[in-house]
Amino acid sequence: MNGRGLLYGLLGSLALNLFLIGLGVGAWALGPRLMQPAPVVIQGQGRAPLPFWATARALSPQYRPAFNAVLRKALMGKVADVREARAIKRRAFDAMASGSFDAEKVAADLDRARMLEVGARARLERDMVVFAATLPPEERANLAEAMRATMNQMVNQRFQRQWEARQQDAAPPPTPQSAQP
Repeated sequence: MNGRGLLYGLLGSLALNLFLIGLGVGAWALGPRLMQPAPVVIQGQGRAPLPFWATARALSPQYRPAFNAVLRKALMGKVADVREARAIKRRAFDAMASGSFDAEKVAADLDRARMLEVGARARLERDMVVFAATLPPEERANLAEAMRATMNQMVNQRFQRQWEARQQDAAPPPTPQSAQP
């Protein structure tokens, strides 16, 4: 074997060894985190994960799969209503922009969309209560505290978004700075 072939062989071996060492270090560093069960998140493109999935972490590992199954079933059951509500809202807003605007019809459509959304949320909450009834008292207390925290988080995030939007609207436009002599 000539010197050039030996050099290529050593460089290939070095690259392979570095790859394997990096793989081993990555598995060592991320392995425990990757081995934790994570709930399946049903979400739309570009949307943040639903906070309800985080409530499963408050439960003991033996109850988490059942909670995730109940939540998944509840969410899948309300998807059609939420989609229909969004479609109704889009049509209502399109009607507002059209020349043949009927305020009563648009208001009725928005009321119908809101009722679909509220009904979907009510079914989700009912399913969570039915599931909570199957838990021992200490697990039920953990679930209640986690759901309270989730509710607070969702309200706080909504308030913060509204507050930031108001601050941006209220901020005076920046004035160009003139050069001082």
